[in-house]
Amino acid sequence: MKKYFVTIMILLFGSLILTACQKDSEVTSSSPPKVDLKKEIPIILIHGSGGDTHSLDEMADHLMNEYKSSTEEMSMSISEKGTITYQGKLTKDAKRPIIKFGFDQNQAAPMDWSDLLKIAMQDLKTRYGFTQMDGVGHSNGGLALTYFAEDYSKDNTVPNLRKLVAVGSPFNDLDPDDNGDDLTFKKLPNNTSQLDYFIEKETKVNPDLEVLSIAGALSEDNLTDGIVPTNSSLASRLFMPTNAKVYMEDLQVGESAIHQTLHETPESTKKTYWFLEKYQPTKSEIKLVSK
Repeated sequence: MKKYFVTIMILLFGSLILTACQKDSEVTSSSPPKVDLKKEIPIILIHGSGGDTHSLDEMADHLMNEYKSSTEEMSMSISEKGTITYQGKLTKDAKRPIIKFGFDQNQAAPMDWSDLLKIAMQDLKTRYGFTQMDGVGHSNGGLALTYFAEDYSKDNTVPNLRKLVAVGSPFNDLDPDDNGDDLTFKKLPNNTSQLDYFIEKETKVNPDLEVLSIAGALSEDNLTDGIVPTNSSLASRLFMPTNAKVYMEDLQVGESAIHQTLHETPESTKKTYWFLEKYQPTKSEIKLVSK
């Protein structure tokens, strides 16, 4: 009987140790240690509706391995209640880290995403000391970054958004009749409430913000990327150029310019890399719309 009792106690003790180790592991994975990276500017990659932290894996891979933009990456996500989960960590040697960001409630409105993004970016600033950040958002991820750029531009608790790349983002929603078929538009047939909000808040944009909008069109006669009307993706020209430091557009035309993978095309990755890493505006380019 004593032998069995000792065996049971050993098993229980071992189980407690294992449980404690698992808890420590969970804490580490969800709350990485604080590291001083205040001199670094992270690249935040944000998915569209229905996506997750892996949605922009391909872009992250190209930026890291082909273009050598970054030396480290990690993922983080946030729940509807604001609970943040980290996957991986950054070290003190990280250069231009990539952070693949996800919303657990991945079908929520972009404005709600923006509020959650603020909570997450506050944690990033506290944990790593980031004072600036660049953001790349696909579809509604680009809208979340745009809301963030307007609503929190003067909020010192979050890193300052320095550059914004919106890929296939429906600034004027999805109805073709609202967006028309004239690529040279200076106004649209009908502004949705979302676009009106962006226009109303346009003066809140940081005057040092640099913006690139990437849009897709299946053909010159079919001005849609299959989901988002081309002019909706370009509707950022109705509120960004007069308020941001730089506003640029990139239009991709052809069968590869489909919404679901527009952020993965070689042109999108190359243009994003150039805009984030190489582009330096001259005085003559500031406030200029480039097509």
